[in-house]
Amino acid sequence: MNCESMVYLNKVFSDLRVKSCPLMTGITADSANFNQQLTFYDANSSGKDCSCDCGCCSCSCNCNCSCGGAMPLEPDEDMNFVIESTEVVIGDFDLADPAGLSSCNVTVDGMPVDGLDFFNERYMAGTNNLMSKVSDCTCMEKGLPTKAYLLICNVGNWNARLTIAVRGSVFSCGSCKRFKLVMTTKDGYYVNVPGLSTFAASSICLPCTTGGIAPVINFSFHADGNLLNPEITYDPQSGGQCGLRLTGCLITEPIAEIQVTRQTLFRTNAESVSVPCDDLDKCRENAGICGEDDGFGSANSIRNKCCECEEKPAPPQPEPSACGCCTTPGTGARKSISCQYNGFNGFNF
Repeated sequence: MNCESMVYLNKVFSDLRVKSCPLMTGITADSANFNQQLTFYDANSSGKDCSCDCGCCSCSCNCNCSCGGAMPLEPDEDMNFVIESTEVVIGDFDLADPAGLSSCNVTVDGMPVDGLDFFNERYMAGTNNLMSKVSDCTCMEKGLPTKAYLLICNVGNWNARLTIAVRGSVFSCGSCKRFKLVMTTKDGYYVNVPGLSTFAASSICLPCTTGGIAPVINFSFHADGNLLNPEITYDPQSGGQCGLRLTGCLITEPIAEIQVTRQTLFRTNAESVSVPCDDLDKCRENAGICGEDDGFGSANSIRNKCCECEEKPAPPQPEPSACGCCTTPGTGARKSISCQYNGFNGFNF
């Protein structure tokens, strides 16, 4: 007999990635708000660290040695950085005030969603009442989802956590070296990105409401980034060996990742996995709760049987033990022997 099981799972009907217009803001990254790591390379080392392990010049490294016969470089106001490439990685990008986004900012075919919840950096828009207004009857009769126009408008301002990697050449005291500077926002610090963004998805799929369960529109925000006109200067106020200041124009391109899901009943050919109960140890502590031993190694056979016989002179006639676990040697003292019944695994002596 084929026993089918039914289970509710979240089925994804739309999975979109929508971009908004880029936002431009000036940025100043220094030792007060960014962790810095500056690495020097010899011009002919093809990006490899100096062999004498002084290629890294950071606040926790010592650069008082020479690499390949060249004098070490220590950041000061005479250093001239020529930047050849930049890379910006945005690890966290979200609204500065998540509660400021309301259901009126999220519309489907021009009508606001029922409500908006925010949890774990993800927004969930309800559509219980909305579906009765936007559902296409022709699609419903064919069991197809309704295509709709989703608009998330006037979203901002933003907070960002990011890492900036800058590569190029540095000149100082008649010497030239390659360098790599990596700057990462410190814990608890966010770069403020002002500006409002709008995201439009012209064809999201909204399945009809079934069994009182309506679809949910889920979305979260991310961003791509770049740095224009970067410039590195020495920061004398830092007081550190690697006190550098990086300035430029930060370009962020906000992205909305949108999913439409609905709890859907699936029919599967499945068999539940036999897993021991959580209260099994408690059952062992209270003998008899789970039933007596049926003698066939069933799940009820969980009570341990044992006996311990004290050492004493052997009697003239062997005395059978109460649980049959003790044996009597031919001569001398009788030793203590214990046995344990382990259900399906048999006996241990």
